[in-house]
Amino acid sequence: MVLEALINPKQATGKPWEMYFIGILYSLLAVGLSYWVFRSYVSIVMVSMTAIATIPFIYTAVQTEENRSNWLQNFSLLRSHAKIVTIFLFLFLGFVTVYFTLFIFLPAETLPQIFQAQIEAITNVNGSTGNFISVWSAFSKIIFNNARILFLCVLFSFFYGVGAMFILSWNASVMGVAIGDTIREGLRDAAASGLQVVSTSLLGYFIHGLPEMIAFFIGGLAGGIASMAMIKEGIHSEKFMGAGRDALNLLCFAAVLLFFAALIEVFVSPNIL
Repeated sequence: MVLEALINPKQATGKPWEMYFIGILYSLLAVGLSYWVFRSYVSIVMVSMTAIATIPFIYTAVQTEENRSNWLQNFSLLRSHAKIVTIFLFLFLGFVTVYFTLFIFLPAETLPQIFQAQIEAITNVNGSTGNFISVWSAFSKIIFNNARILFLCVLFSFFYGVGAMFILSWNASVMGVAIGDTIREGLRDAAASGLQVVSTSLLGYFIHGLPEMIAFFIGGLAGGIASMAMIKEGIHSEKFMGAGRDALNLLCFAAVLLFFAALIEVFVSPNIL
C-alpha cells in the first residue's frame, strides 16, 4: 500500500502522538476520495477507507502487544498496554478533529450528503435528561449500547484481526458530527463567544466519550491479542491460555470504565452542554 510505504508503521507506532496527525491525514484523504468517487455513499465509504488505511499501524502494534502479553497480570498488564491504547487514542482524536472541523466549515447544503448516516444515527438517540425514571432509563440504554459495541470490538478483532478499527472509525465520525453540530448551533447564539462554545462542546463530549473509546480500544486489543495467539500457537497451547486470561482481565477493566463513562454521560455531560 502506498500510504504504508510513505509512513513506516513501526516508526510511527514508536511515537504515539504522531498517530494524531496520521489520523488527520488518513481521514481527510478518505473523505475527499469518498466524496469524489462514491458521492452517494460517502458517509459510509469514508469510514471504511479510514479504517482500511490504519490496518498496517494497528496490526504492527497489536502484534507487539501479543508477544509480551502472556507474562503480565492485572495492573502490570494495563501499564504494559498503555502505549497501544495511547496509539488508538491519538488516532481516534485525529479522526474526530477532521470530522467536526469539516462539519463546522463545510456549506450547510453539503452536510446531509457527506454525513447522512452519522446524522441519522444521532437523530435516533434519545436525550438523557428528565425525571428520575427517564434518567435511569437513559443510563441503562447507554450501558446496553456500549456493551454491544464492546462485544463487537472484541468479536471483530478476534475474527478479523484489526476489524474493530471500522467500529472505532464509525464512532469517531459520529462523535465528530455531534461535536460539530453543537458548535455550529452554539455559534449562532450571539451571547456566547466562539472560544466558549468550542471549549464547552469539546469538554461535554470528550469527558464521557474518551473513557468510552478507551474501553472500546481495550476490547479491540483483547480480541486481537487472543486472535494472534491462537493463530500462532493454537487453541490448546499454553500461550493462548495465557493470552486468554490477559484478554479477560482487559475486558473486565473495559467494562468498569464503560460503567463510569455512562454515569458521566447521563449526570455530568448534559450540564456542560
